Amino acid sequence: MPLRRRSRGATVWLGILAAVIATVAFAPIVTVGWCADADETGTSTCGSRQTSLVGIETSVWLWAVVITAVVITTAVLARPRRAPG
Repeated sequence: MPLRRRSRGATVWLGILAAVIATVAFAPIVTVGWCADADETGTSTCGSRQTSLVGIETSVWLWAVVITAVVITTAVLARPRRAPG
């Protein structure tokens, strides 16, 4: 039984949904910082990291790569099919 092909509109909407999910999962929205104080002068240390809304450690580059992959995949799947012949 052959699989039914999705319409281009449905594929584009699925791509938009995937982009929204990727944004929630990978967009660096929250910056978390920490410091460790030491008794000796000059030995304290601090750091920070960026996390998404769901708490995944991320960066702008990771988010950009995921969104680019979603856009390219959606464009490839939504392109018009040529009839054989």
